[in-house]
Amino acid sequence: MKKVLIIAVLFAVLGVSFLMQPTEGKTKPYYSGKTVSYNGTFYVGTVNTGDFELFALQGKQLVKVTDIQSLDPESKEFDDLLFVKADGNLYAYLVNGRYLYKYDISNPEIPTVLTKVKDNSWDWFTRVEMVNGNLVTIGSKGMKVWNSNLQVIQAYSMINNSTLGYSQFVDQGKLIVNLKDKLDVYNTASMQKVSEYSIAVNNVGASRTITSDDNLIYLVDDQSLKAVDFDGNVVRQFDHAGVDGYNVIDSTDPNYLYFSDGLGIVKVDKETFQPVSWDWTSNNGPSGSWAMGLSSANDANGEKIAIFNGSNIMVLDQNMKTLATYMSVEKDNRPAQPLSLSIDKNFAAANSQVAISGTGFGLNETLKIEFNKVKVAEVNTDDFGSFQTIITVPTVGSTPLSTDIKVTGETSKLTYSTSFRIE
Repeated sequence: MKKVLIIAVLFAVLGVSFLMQPTEGKTKPYYSGKTVSYNGTFYVGTVNTGDFELFALQGKQLVKVTDIQSLDPESKEFDDLLFVKADGNLYAYLVNGRYLYKYDISNPEIPTVLTKVKDNSWDWFTRVEMVNGNLVTIGSKGMKVWNSNLQVIQAYSMINNSTLGYSQFVDQGKLIVNLKDKLDVYNTASMQKVSEYSIAVNNVGASRTITSDDNLIYLVDDQSLKAVDFDGNVVRQFDHAGVDGYNVIDSTDPNYLYFSDGLGIVKVDKETFQPVSWDWTSNNGPSGSWAMGLSSANDANGEKIAIFNGSNIMVLDQNMKTLATYMSVEKDNRPAQPLSLSIDKNFAAANSQVAISGTGFGLNETLKIEFNKVKVAEVNTDDFGSFQTIITVPTVGSTPLSTDIKVTGETSKLTYSTSFRIE
């Protein structure tokens, strides 16, 4: 999947080595996200850790105010997010592969699930965007446009997981552009490619985003910032200082763009394609900073830009001055207690219920419970690595039978068994 590839490439870029024991935590980098201003507060959201993390800019601090986990057994990590403001409320759309969620986060400390839908074609959602006022998902079955009732009203099969880059509608919905190892332009009526432009690529796994206006597509490859017309011709170009190109976004002032090249971000005049300001996060930011994802929004005091630097998230003001930084924190999932397993009875008849509890597994991990070598349940541990649940004694061919109940941690690989007799 793209998310895994991006993380692998990022580790190589940062020179980070993660030699983990099964129960040790792991630091997950920040490489992308979205921003929004709501009720005068600047918010930053990301799903890079697998959770939906929401941060608020409070003075000179970026404070985490919400952390939502995906609880679906088959889709345990969120892949993308989208902020939408409507009817005076703030919503977050999240995709975790199988499902599309809509959360009301108007009160971010009490998020509320409003909708959870899946596509009957077994689409696997990896991205979510808003285009021409409609929600758009991109997944294994293509690009799909949804109405306000979260029903699919249009689908485009030429953009799917095999071609997945950064895609968006341009020219009032007449074209779709997609950026991966090259820029492809598709006609939405014929669903055929109408033009392409080969970009300079040193890093095929880099996550690149584009932006556009009525006439031009703006992208940054591993050589330069480019303005390309819908026929695939370069109209303007500015060579950057880095060896990688990542994101291009619009400033909240329509006269400017921002782009990232690993070393930092640059603010560029759209017409002249000349830089007007910049910040070298690799030198000025915290250790390990490597500018990739960008997003901007206006709060009560003007434009703010969030930079996803790998080791941290930085927020700059419109003068490219650092306002706040949030460092990637190592998640310690090591057991907090000794490994143990308890059951309320050691023998029972088939189809009877048995209460089972345990301690010493990984924190917040999924456990597989097997009875007579057959999986009978899954359960999640709490913040201390403990769990309790009720299982049903399975039916076996002949009784009595001496067997065991076995519990195994999916992440920690810790396992514990206790004997049981089926009467």
